[in-house]
This record gives sequence, structure tokens and C-alpha cells, in this order.
Amino acid sequence: MKIRMKDIAKMANVSEAAVSLVLNDKPSRISEKKKQEIKTIAKELNYVPNIAAQSLAKKASQTIGVVIPDIENPFFSKLCKQLEEQFRALGYLTIIVNSNDDFTVEKNLIQMLLNRGVDGLIIALSNESFSFKEEQERFLKEIDAPFVLVDRQVSFTGVNQVYFDSQAGGKISTEYLLENGHQNIAFMTGDFKVPSTLDRINGYKQALESYGVKVREDYIIETGYRFNDGMEKAKELFALPAATAVLTSNDMVAFGVLKQALSSGKSIPEDLSIIGYDRLEMADILGISLATVEQNSSALTEQAVVLLKNILTKKKQKTESIILKPKLFKGESVKKLK
Repeated sequence: MKIRMKDIAKMANVSEAAVSLVLNDKPSRISEKKKQEIKTIAKELNYVPNIAAQSLAKKASQTIGVVIPDIENPFFSKLCKQLEEQFRALGYLTIIVNSNDDFTVEKNLIQMLLNRGVDGLIIALSNESFSFKEEQERFLKEIDAPFVLVDRQVSFTGVNQVYFDSQAGGKISTEYLLENGHQNIAFMTGDFKVPSTLDRINGYKQALESYGVKVREDYIIETGYRFNDGMEKAKELFALPAATAVLTSNDMVAFGVLKQALSSGKSIPEDLSIIGYDRLEMADILGISLATVEQNSSALTEQAVVLLKNILTKKKQKTESIILKPKLFKGESVKKLK
């Protein structure tokens, strides 16, 4: 049986208004003894407040929408878990939806969340949205609720976002291979239309040029972000002349390359050195000490949650872009050449 406020009021011999004042810690002339009695009754009956009624009164739903591009990607799954935990600690319910990297689906999901009265949004944009930059910008700027973009950034101003420095990630991973004697370094990237992909390519090129190594455009392979993408595009990688190492768009792609390499009779890192991106825990589970660029998802979510909370509580007026620094985990998948 659902316990209502009037049930508590009857047992405490007070009005419903009095119960509401006490349970919401509002100022009143009710004695401390009676306040304690009301709270004790509510606790013993396991009273749960009517959130819908409270939302109407406060004009807030205590709900946050989280939009991600690929729930199957362990990086985004972990991101969702951390966001849910952090918002729950602040008293918010989190609704998580998956766009499947489809811009139309993404727009529809965001509108559905807005129609349900979410107080704010955390959005990791779909890759496809970057193919429609003007529409993407127009749509984002028309969202009539506070939101923070995470992981995949946009180049235009006027939006709050938290993301990792992709150019630094591309640079430090390439430099590590160069330091280990590699010069024929392939790069299996994400979508060329996505800013973070272009930033990583710029970092890759910067590192090569600083070491006096010629940039070869045929060594840059547009790949994608999934395991099967890595397996399929690995065939192009293996056809490259003299490639001794490869950078990948994420760890899932690196696992796909690894699988294809083993199927082709190649040994890692003896025949091919690999560096991933994200540092997924799955690598340790599989017994592979994969060299990878680590993006601390905890730092990403913490910054995003604080930023959105400050917007919701009116502590933040101006938009902000928070850029975090990635780190290199060296692992054991890079061979040192003589």
C-alpha cells in the first residue's frame, strides 16, 4: 500500500500542510517534539515523497538526460555508469538513451527528453552529426534546456563542453613510437569529419615532422570506432609497405587489428606494434597489456556534472570549454627497434 502524506497527518494528529512543512524542512511554529514524531512516523512507514508533485511545485523534475552514441562501446558504458552515480548522489534521476551514432535519432531522443521535462542534458554527439555541421549547430543552439557536451567537441562558441585534448593524444602516442625507433607509422583514425579525429591527425603529423619523418597520406586510414572496423581495415593496414606500427582510433579498433593480425599469422608486437586509445579495462581482462592513450573518464564526468550543476543552480552564466590532458599508458604492445 502506498503511504500518503495524509496517512502520516492522521497518525500524528496534524494537518497535511504541517507534515509537508516538516518533511521538507520548511520554517514553521511546530514544536520540535511534534516535528520528531512526524519524521519518525514517516520513516517507520517508509514514506516516499511524490516526486511528480514536488516537481510541479519546484518547476524542476530532478531528472537529467544523458545521450550517448554507442552503448556497446565500453568507454561510453563506463561514462554512463559514472554519470548516473554522480547525479544520483546529487538527488537526480538519470535517463540514458543511445543514438547509435545516428544524427536523426539523436535529435529525436533529445526532443523526447525535453518533452519529458528533464532539467538538463549531458550529450556525447553522434559521429554522423558532424556531417551536417550547420544543422548540428542550429539544433544545439535551439535546445531550450541547459546542456553540456562531453568527449566529442564542436568548434563553434556558445555551448558548454568538456573533452580531452585530442591533438595532445595523437602527438604523445606518435612520439612514443618514434622514440622506439619506428618511422613507418600508420594511423587508423575515426571519421575525418569529426573534430577530435582531425586534432589527433594534426598531433600525429606534428610528431612526425618534429622527428624529420615524412608524412605519408596513404598511411592515414579512415576506419571507425568498432571492433569489426578494426578487423576489416586491418587488411588495408597489412597491405602498406614497411609499416611497423599503427595508432588506432580507440582500443576496440586495436582489438580488431590484433584479432586480424593473429589470424594472419602476425605476432604482436614482434611483427606489428599497436597503440590504442581510451585504456579500456577489457584489455587487462583479455590479458593484453595494450599501449594506449588514457582518457580518465572519471575526470571527464566529474567536470561535466559540476559544470551542469552550476548552470542549473545559476552559479554559472558564461559558457565554458574545459579541456583535459590525456596520458600515455605504455603497456607492452610496442616493440623497440634497433
